[in-house]
Amino acid sequence: MAFDTTDGGLNVKLVNVSDENVTLLSSAAAVMSYESLVTVVQTCVIAVISSGIILSNIINLIVLVSASAAMPWATRLFLINLSSSDLLVGLIACAPAVLPAATHSWSYGDVWCQISGITHGTSVTVSIWSISMIGLHRYDLFLVDNS
Repeated sequence: MAFDTTDGGLNVKLVNVSDENVTLLSSAAAVMSYESLVTVVQTCVIAVISSGIILSNIINLIVLVSASAAMPWATRLFLINLSSSDLLVGLIACAPAVLPAATHSWSYGDVWCQISGITHGTSVTVSIWSISMIGLHRYDLFLVDNS
């Protein structure tokens, strides 16, 4: 059914819709629903991972700061450094990624993009160095204990 208003009046015309057009419309609807489903799943995964990163590193910092003297101070300092840098990745790079995953556009502006990228890169480098220093410190303790 179609409406024709070219002569100022409302004329109703019957239009023959083929099975091919109906198939194309249903295929387009299926693609739209699939893309929506992927967006929702992607956004939920990013939100869960971001929350996990933030919460786990906050718990790590609480435990490490209140830890007893049983852990060597250097190892504890390196672990605090590692948790702090991972917490920054969660707060500045991962958590703000939830909105762009849902909307498919970056709405924070160029400045936040630069801050996020620099912070993420720096935090990854600090994490690698912290893990390396923990390993070297533990290796040094191993050599001292076996002498």
